[in-house]
Amino acid sequence: MKVLAISCSPRVGGNCDKIIDTILNGMLKGKEDIIVDKYKLSTMNINGCKACYSCKKENGCIQKDDMQLLYAKLNEADLIIFASPIYMGHITGTGKNFMDRMFAFMKEHFEVTLPKGKKAIIVLTQGHQVESAYRRVADDLINFFNSYGIETVSQIIAAGLTLEADKINKNVLDHAYRVGEKLLCEGSTVRYSHSFHFTQLSLCRLWLQI
Repeated sequence: MKVLAISCSPRVGGNCDKIIDTILNGMLKGKEDIIVDKYKLSTMNINGCKACYSCKKENGCIQKDDMQLLYAKLNEADLIIFASPIYMGHITGTGKNFMDRMFAFMKEHFEVTLPKGKKAIIVLTQGHQVESAYRRVADDLINFFNSYGIETVSQIIAAGLTLEADKINKNVLDHAYRVGEKLLCEGSTVRYSHSFHFTQLSLCRLWLQI
């Protein structure tokens, strides 16, 4: 199975990176048939979509930037892990550029050219302590991936986080590990579905599953 992990966070070793790595550690435990490609969008040159519609006439996007590498990886991947912090009410700008550029996989009349059967895991991190404050972002991502025939099999929404990734509660990381560990694969088929939302109450350092 081929896994493509995308981090939309500009911070190296931040909350998104730590949760992604924990999911991957769970997946890779005792397995030798999984190939992982992990990319941090902030270190890549990915322009915004120019709305030129050349991709509807040509074979793919005409912009020759780092998105060309990700197009190839998206074509090959069986599972996509997409992680972003919430910035100003939605995913980061680099993450939005990535989403916009996936327009190249959609021909006229909304015909999708990506191979079928791909799955996705969504990870969202936020400082706001109320998980439901940005629940619509997860819904937007689920609908976005669904429009490309990509089924979201798991989502983790982490609320009340700080800049200190080493203080992420163990319950959260344990769950992320289990998400990776419990992915049952036969060939390229992912058969695990679960959602996990948590909120940190910073004053008493409790974690609630909601």
